[in-house]
Amino acid sequence: MKFFLVACLAAVATAELEKHQEELIAKFGAKNVNFDKNVKTDFCNQCTEITVTSNGGAMEHQPQRLAKYQKDGSLWEGMMPFWKSDNNQYITPDPMSNPIMYYIKWVVSESVGGFNAGLMNNAYVDGYNCPYEIPDQWEYEYGRQWFVDPTLTFVCTKTRDE
Repeated sequence: MKFFLVACLAAVATAELEKHQEELIAKFGAKNVNFDKNVKTDFCNQCTEITVTSNGGAMEHQPQRLAKYQKDGSLWEGMMPFWKSDNNQYITPDPMSNPIMYYIKWVVSESVGGFNAGLMNNAYVDGYNCPYEIPDQWEYEYGRQWFVDPTLTFVCTKTRDE
């Protein structure tokens, strides 16, 4: 009986993962999404882990977004990576980002593509900046408004070479 229950739980977890992947493919197109955690990307390739910390407003109002994030795949035919935390949050370009227009806005959201983001950087959107290269102006959402948290940091804590 225990084996059957474990097998059922594993099947449900796999089905959820496949559903999530199907949603990303529907949103971005099959050739634009890669789910290989070791994928080499054109930009931000060296960092495989990002740690997000704050001891200010983000810690108070968006604590679920403060975590370690592991590289989890890429968007736009391998141009940009996205990272995932253990509690299913993502560091990802937002829905309006467009690498062809040299516009990338990094957010922390509950889905790849950035809907329902709770953290973002709206100051460094021109060109191809990696989230861990952005020095300041990170913001958190509270009460449907955005506030700068000068203590909010995104640090690359593990690289491909380590």
